[in-house]
Amino acid sequence: MKKKDPKSKKGIFKILQFLFFLSPFKLGLFLTTLFTISLVNHYRVEKDSLDIIGKIERMLYDIRFKLRGQIPYSGKVGVLGADDESIEQFGRWPFPRDIYEQVFKNLKNAGVKYVGFDVFFSEQTHRMLEESILDLKEVVDQGKIGPHFNKEQWDKKLKPILEAPAQDKSLAKGIEDFGNVVQGYFFVESENQIVGSKYDFISSFFRLSNSFIKTVTYPKNMSAKDYPYLTSKGVVTNTELISGKSRYMGFASNYSDPDGIMRKALLVKIIEPMDTQGVSLGDGVVVPSLSLKLASLYLSKEIVVGMDSLGVERVQLVGDDPSRPNISIPVYYDGSGSLLLNHYGKFYNIPYISLKDAYQNKLPNQIPDVLIFGATATGTNDKRPSPFDENFDGVGHHAAVVENIITQNFMQRPLSAPIIEVCLLILSGILFSFILKFMSALKSASFIFSFTILFYLIDRIYLFGHGYWYYVGVFYIQTFSIYFGITIFKYFTEEREKRKVKNAFSHYLNPSVISELMQNPDKLKLNGDKKYLTVFFSDIRGFTTISEALSPERLTQVLNEYFSPMTKIVLDSKGLLDKYIGDAMMAFWGAPLDLSDHADRAIAASLNILKELKVLQEKWKSEGIPYLDIGIGLNTGDVIVGNMGSDVRFDYTVLGDSVNLASRLEATNKNYGTRLIVSEFTRGAAKNKDQFLFRELDVIRVKGKNEGVRIFEVLCFVSECTDIQKKTIAAFQEALELYRKQKWSEAKNKFQEILNFNSEDGPSKIFLERIDYLVEHGVEANWDGIWTFKTK
Repeated sequence: MKKKDPKSKKGIFKILQFLFFLSPFKLGLFLTTLFTISLVNHYRVEKDSLDIIGKIERMLYDIRFKLRGQIPYSGKVGVLGADDESIEQFGRWPFPRDIYEQVFKNLKNAGVKYVGFDVFFSEQTHRMLEESILDLKEVVDQGKIGPHFNKEQWDKKLKPILEAPAQDKSLAKGIEDFGNVVQGYFFVESENQIVGSKYDFISSFFRLSNSFIKTVTYPKNMSAKDYPYLTSKGVVTNTELISGKSRYMGFASNYSDPDGIMRKALLVKIIEPMDTQGVSLGDGVVVPSLSLKLASLYLSKEIVVGMDSLGVERVQLVGDDPSRPNISIPVYYDGSGSLLLNHYGKFYNIPYISLKDAYQNKLPNQIPDVLIFGATATGTNDKRPSPFDENFDGVGHHAAVVENIITQNFMQRPLSAPIIEVCLLILSGILFSFILKFMSALKSASFIFSFTILFYLIDRIYLFGHGYWYYVGVFYIQTFSIYFGITIFKYFTEEREKRKVKNAFSHYLNPSVISELMQNPDKLKLNGDKKYLTVFFSDIRGFTTISEALSPERLTQVLNEYFSPMTKIVLDSKGLLDKYIGDAMMAFWGAPLDLSDHADRAIAASLNILKELKVLQEKWKSEGIPYLDIGIGLNTGDVIVGNMGSDVRFDYTVLGDSVNLASRLEATNKNYGTRLIVSEFTRGAAKNKDQFLFRELDVIRVKGKNEGVRIFEVLCFVSECTDIQKKTIAAFQEALELYRKQKWSEAKNKFQEILNFNSEDGPSKIFLERIDYLVEHGVEANWDGIWTFKTK
């Protein structure tokens, strides 16, 4: 056997990966295509079977009814039930037929206008044996062969046995007296049931003649015989005696969906009569359902049916009274001539009268105009589950149809529904695929959930709430499939890359800053970008001496103890740790995320570092570690920030003169005996200057610069400053002004005064030395008070 080349498998996989899994957007489009194809295929088979889409949509259809809740009937339509109480009254079902004459009389007197029968009397009543035994005996005796045979007496005794029972006559009389009774009948669907049968299907068919729908329009060159899927070959009606007394008839046949739930009701059907030899007797006629016939009679309108190439295209009730507009009944778009049932709730929600009460004339004051009679007693086997009730009695569906029509409270599935659903599926799939590729999993979930809730509310209030059934299940499933598909895809591809970035930046950034960068990666450009921010430099004083005094292991431990809390302070203030340079540390605020208060954050972080250092110094002193101190420099200005380096290796850092100045200011601390120096630009950028105690130190010109820079020492948070520090600041400002006016003697006295109450003030010591130097060497005629440092 020839082995398959593993390279070819790999190549096929790469092609599939390129076509479908190259990006989240393409994955979303792929899923959208699959769902669209499935939906279109569902429309093709919908009439005959329930595929997975059909099952889901019908399940959600039922759920939406339950969420909507029960709604009341108008009171115009109700059910006359042969219930358990009636069985107690009249005996076993079916009941004696002579009770109905009294029932009809009582109903008519109470104001009932129309009665429909969802009960059949297809055979005449059979006389009970005890009723006929004596007559039969006499007939037999008369029939004995002998000289005294009396034919006249024979016929007289035999006639009452052969003629129609009194019960059937009573029922027929009751129907005739009431007048507006619509009798039900049912179809025989199988030709095998007709051919060779002893039942007179031809006579049964002609009993319907008064109820044929007269106005039926067909497409050109088509007739009833062109719709075999709408056609039945035979009907079973009530007996000649009973049906002959009624002017109206309607079929009571209805068909549940394949899952057993009643969601639609047939309104019209075609009958193409066939004799018992299997010969067709005509082109066929269109007949109404029991419910449709009752509604047309109640509204005094004629039934009009329009056919198209698919089947029943429209059913209308048309009348001559202009004050009562014609009614267009929205038939189901598949051509079956069905009406989607707008269910009202559980069976007990229907106005109901027991047959027993109707017989005993115990009727309510408010009685429906239309009643449909049917079996509701336990064990009568006419249960037709509805979305509300799995034990719903079938007669209730007839009542619901009549109620739907006369109140025009329809549920409908428009002909345009499939087109709209396919368009919605495609457009939403493209939209979600495009949007979700930019979102994190959490934001995507929030977006999808919000959109789903919005779509549900639109459907509940404006679509299903107004009687329009559109598919929503396939939309929900596609939406969540795209969400989970893209989320999982991004987890294994883009999220993996983000985790790499997050892991790399976790050493330099606060976790909250990293999270924001993950959600907004465009804020982290791969090239340099000009930004206004604050740069931080710190350096350990006398590090060389300390390193010589400690072993490498102990020195490393000390540095780790120093850098760990200092780094945390920087990150907690949303700064970015740029790098460690030996014993030095570089950081900045304001990139990659914009911080309007970056200068304030940098100053506060620097003061917190000095406070933390004091704690460490006490610890190291107890451990015999040499004294370790630091200097910090801050500057604010425009820099170039971004990923700098080569294609192979790069760092996210800052470059520019503002960076260099920050570095120079850090080193300048050694010249003034200070620990934290900021430029005038940082002080100016601070939005809350009053939180910090600044001391103007000098105007200096650093190496490589021609312009002077005013520099400040930050001593402490104002809330934590001592009285000596505040006194020092005030006195130093006076001394500095005297110094700049070249009042050397007065300035010197003022600086000395500071040292008298603050002997450790480094800047005062430096200025005393500088005054002596300037007195000795003199100053230029145009001296501007700027001090120039010749070294870094």
